[in-house]
Amino acid sequence: MPIRRIAQICVSSLALLLLGLGQAFLGGLAVPPNIQKADVEVISNPKTPVPPVGKRKRLVFKEELSIGQKEGDENYTFGSNVALNTDEEGNFYVTDWDRKRILKYDPAGKYLLTIGRQGQGPGEFQNLSVARFDKEGNIYVTDLVSRRISFFNQRGNYLRQIPVPEVFEDLYIGTKGGYVSSRTIPLESDTGMSFKIIDGFFNDKFELMTDFNTRIATAKPPSGRDSTAMSKFTAGILSGIAFRPTPMHLLSADGTIYFGYPEDYSIAVFSPEGRKMKTIRRDYDPIKLKDRDKEYFAVTTAKPFVTRTGGGRRSENEIRDILKFIEYPANKPAYQGFAVMENGWLVVLVELAAGEYSLFDIFDENGRYIGQFKADLPAEYGRSFFFKNGKAYAMETDEEGYKFAKRYSIKAEDY
Repeated sequence: MPIRRIAQICVSSLALLLLGLGQAFLGGLAVPPNIQKADVEVISNPKTPVPPVGKRKRLVFKEELSIGQKEGDENYTFGSNVALNTDEEGNFYVTDWDRKRILKYDPAGKYLLTIGRQGQGPGEFQNLSVARFDKEGNIYVTDLVSRRISFFNQRGNYLRQIPVPEVFEDLYIGTKGGYVSSRTIPLESDTGMSFKIIDGFFNDKFELMTDFNTRIATAKPPSGRDSTAMSKFTAGILSGIAFRPTPMHLLSADGTIYFGYPEDYSIAVFSPEGRKMKTIRRDYDPIKLKDRDKEYFAVTTAKPFVTRTGGGRRSENEIRDILKFIEYPANKPAYQGFAVMENGWLVVLVELAAGEYSLFDIFDENGRYIGQFKADLPAEYGRSFFFKNGKAYAMETDEEGYKFAKRYSIKAEDY
């Protein structure tokens, strides 16, 4: 494989993957949260939820709808890299990265239309993000390769585009202007590829206004041209995302910005203009990584990545070698994702136990830790679950690696 192509794969991998995929658990000393108020409010919670009397909560999810099938109608079958969003009317938008398209379904799961296709022209994609919505209700999609944001109306018609400098990944348009995103800047390096990655709030000219986090990522080229060297190179990319702390951000419905980097258990809260307002913390014990977690990662993340970057040409022996060379940490990140409910509660995915269950924490609108619970909501590493229209939504991957878009009813219970 030419070195230039290897570099392209590595850059794409870093941009898409490295930057970015009911019973209470009790423990620790029960003490009230320590709330410090200054310019930035800090809410420090103990290991055990200590809500006001009668306010301890858990969420119960019940599946209402599943979209997707393993084979048959191509309008209901998805590739291996899929993202989900819904609009205010409850319509589903499934981004299929492999096929460079967005599929729209009504609230009952009926296919309506396809937005975009592979290409370089207006309304076409070389790469595409999750579908999001601006304040007018139009759909916008970021293309990292074409470096632009494309806009479509609800009927899927192309409207316009905004050029984007460099790589801005996981981009949100702010409710009061500007962008929340993760910017990747290539750096000069004698030992391989090196990148500065800045998570932050940017103005309308894509100039950094608030720095949430800045870090340096490196990717060394293969040590040789033989199959073992290439397998180790690919495994190295996967080792960089396998249960490693990954910065993440989101915008709530009112434009509030949430940012977390789960090297520790803390989540920062910013105003729609990018001003830091609050930090929510919790004491925690690290969760050990188990063999079944590694097996689940191999099915849901590693194998699809290997297939995608290999163009479907890798043999089973090559795939086995790559999986064998992946290096895993001893512990999982402090958490694996989070979402904000419409009532202001912050729901944190603490652990995804190899597809068996998800363990969640709940913090109320003031940042107080009010509950921990298990659920069957298939929150894939925190990147694919959210709350909207009074419902919960998630992408599920079954044991064979097939994807399904799900909708759940939500019930908050005292316990």
